[in-house]
Amino acid sequence: MRLLIVSGFLGSGKTTLILALAKHLATAGHRTCFIVNEVGEIGIDQQVMREGGLDVWEITSGCICCSLGSDLIVTLNAISERFHPEVVIVEASGVSMPSGIEDALANYRGRPFTERRMLSVVDPTRLEMLLQMMTPLVEAQIGRADDIVVTKQDEALEAENTCALETAARLNAEARLWRVVATDMQSLKPLLVHLAAEPAS
Repeated sequence: MRLLIVSGFLGSGKTTLILALAKHLATAGHRTCFIVNEVGEIGIDQQVMREGGLDVWEITSGCICCSLGSDLIVTLNAISERFHPEVVIVEASGVSMPSGIEDALANYRGRPFTERRMLSVVDPTRLEMLLQMMTPLVEAQIGRADDIVVTKQDEALEAENTCALETAARLNAEARLWRVVATDMQSLKPLLVHLAAEPAS
């Protein structure tokens, strides 16, 4: 079972990217389950995914990385036993610290993961502001990622893209970097193929 954790702030394009990946995985014949974590009372992301015909597991009223870490493990165990997915995608709250998610996963005792990947979705149009306001969190999400996806390439100014690319290089030079328009399937295709590929044995 492969685990993909997707982090990024609200409005960065996380849900759009996950929906596109879901369709790609389904077309490729992969059995996929989703865990959606939201902070707040209204599950907007959950509603969007249900409208897309997807099974959604929602953890509400908190964050995967802290008070509901145990619920993440319960949910992982449940979907592993009931659905036997090949891929599990966790959409982390925008305020999730990667270290908290990793701490929770240390308690997982279900089917072993054949791969664990962290993907950070970065909105270049707001990155500079977020770095000033929430430095440790933004740096942690980028610094712990295996893949960094810079979205909104159809909207971002050259200076904003430069800031995003320089920040990614400074915080995590080893991560694979992608520049996409989340609503453009042609732009997303190389990333989707990469994420859907089986890990090297």
